Amino acid sequence: MFFWLVVLLGIEFVFRVALEIREARLFSRKNRFALFRVIPFINDFVPFPENRDQTEISNPFVKFHEEVHEKLHHSMTRLLLKGVFFFLSILGIFYVIGQLRMSLVEVVILFHLALFFLQIPYHYYIWQQEFEADAYAAKKTSITQAKKQFRLLANQEIPYSTFFALLYREHPPAALRLKKVISKFS
Repeated sequence: MFFWLVVLLGIEFVFRVALEIREARLFSRKNRFALFRVIPFINDFVPFPENRDQTEISNPFVKFHEEVHEKLHHSMTRLLLKGVFFFLSILGIFYVIGQLRMSLVEVVILFHLALFFLQIPYHYYIWQQEFEADAYAAKKTSITQAKKQFRLLANQEIPYSTFFALLYREHPPAALRLKKVISKFS
């Protein structure tokens, strides 16, 4: 079993390196965090930096966006979803320890791999909440205000492909958010 877990770690490493190379070629830039993201286990503890400009909170679009997060208890549902994923991972670990008699090292590797695979549906779920909050804010302000806000955000953020952002970020790229809002009001 240990052999197959190490093979899966190797596949994850190769996948992350290929993704980093793809991103560097797409956007012609080097990133100092790339090394931390490709090394298994380290990437679990190095969060991807989010650009948050606190001066933007006074902007009406941002205020309505954050208002929807509060009104719909998005932070609570995110924590609940994290808890469910964590609970399922723990149950799985107890199962494999009991049934397959895995060592502690194998369990840690398995937990890491579960985290790797579960983060994609988790980020997808969070992105749906972001799109919902964006649509609400655009409805409360205007599509013009939304376009302006997303262009400002796009200028501040480092460009990423959608797949890369889905793997690493809790917020979708500004260009995708703008596209979703425009399609909702067209």
